[in-house]
Order: sequence, then C-alpha cells, then structure tokens
Amino acid sequence: MKENRRAHLDKSDVVKEMPAVCSNEALAVEFFERKIWSGTPRCPHCQSTNVYKMVDAKNGERNKRFLWRCHDCKKQFTVRVGTVLEESRIPLRHWAYAFWRAVTSKKGVSALEIKRQCQISYPSSLFLLHRIRYAMTPGSGPKLKGVIEADETYVGGKPRPGDGKVHKRGRGTRKSPVFAIVERNGSIRRSVVPNVSGRTLRGALQECVDPSSRIITDELSAYNGLHKMFAGGHEVVQHSIGE
Repeated sequence: MKENRRAHLDKSDVVKEMPAVCSNEALAVEFFERKIWSGTPRCPHCQSTNVYKMVDAKNGERNKRFLWRCHDCKKQFTVRVGTVLEESRIPLRHWAYAFWRAVTSKKGVSALEIKRQCQISYPSSLFLLHRIRYAMTPGSGPKLKGVIEADETYVGGKPRPGDGKVHKRGRGTRKSPVFAIVERNGSIRRSVVPNVSGRTLRGALQECVDPSSRIITDELSAYNGLHKMFAGGHEVVQHSIGE
C-alpha cells in the first residue's frame, strides 16, 4: 500500500515541468529545445552542431524570437524548423499544453477545449490538434505488396435533416478527400490528401506500394499511367457498367 502511494506521488521531471512550461514562453521554448535536440542543438538546414544562440547586443539577453544561427551554413533557425511546430506563430506554451492534454486525456481532447484553455481562436486550436495527431501517428511500416486496391472517398459533416437544401456528395464539395490503399489479405494505408489529382494519387501510391505490385482502381482518370509505374500492371473496375 505504501509503495503504491509513493509511486503515485513520485512525478517524472516532465510532469513537474509542465505547469510552468504551459504558462511561460521562454520555458516552453527551452523545454522543446531539450526534447527535440536531446541536449545537442543542431541546424535543421545542414545538420551541423556548430551553432549558437542569438542574443541582444544591448543587454545580452536571448533574442526575442529565440533564434539560433549556424556557423557553417550561416542560416538562422528556431526549434520549430523541420518539425510539426513549423509554419505556425502560435506560442510554444500553447503547443506544450495541447501536447500534454492530447497524451494524458483518456478520451482525447477537443479543439474547443484547447480554445477555451489557451484563449486562442478555434481554427488555431484545430490546427494544433491536427499537427499533434499527425506527429503521434506511428510509422507507415513496410511497403504494401501483391494485389493492391486503391480508392478515394470524401469525409465531412452530414446535412441537417429537414434543411431543404440539396447536398452534393464527393468531388466538387468542401468535404475532405481521403485516399485508401489496401493490400489484399494484408495491411491498409490511408491519408487525407489535398486533392485527387493524378500527381497526388500516383505519388501516394509510389510512397506506400512496392513497384512489383498489381494495382486495381476505378475509372478515375487520375489513375491513368499506373501500368507504367508498377510491374504487376493496372486493372480498372468499371462502375459505369455495373462492375
């Protein structure tokens, strides 16, 4: 009983840090720098460790943007570059809080909850959670082989009953396209794609499927040319004639 109580009271260093990290931007930046670089700052552009913190010439304090500079390639960077934190101006203390809630909440955390607790906009909180979920996704694993079936679908909100509007399905709507690749009697790969152009879908197939495979798709013109990319060939299911 005493051992269980002691285990409950003993907190990891990360858990002890989190309240301060989630409320202080400088502490949040230093926290991510330690975790991402594992104690050795590294330039994301050339991978050199010959880097230094940029400081204010007047007071010697750290640069307000928390910049680093590489002695080798001369480029400036922050801990955000090359990570899911990049291309975002959302303070890192909010990222820390969202990561914390995402991994400790038994039933997950909603974007509305992040919005309320961090006092940021809903689009920003949704962006945070999308990036965090992407970062937490396990690796894709080995490429799929053999007979491969591929298809796309569209996912979005359902129309409200009785609203009197005509709701389209699929292409031409604001719904998000999702691309799925299935290995017969095997694994599956799926991802949200920006569009269903030939370049996007062919690129997704090349990334996930072994070139020796045989590909089966529907009649969508975006799949044209797959027989040149996969040794097993490309077969088409013709839905237009009832297949």
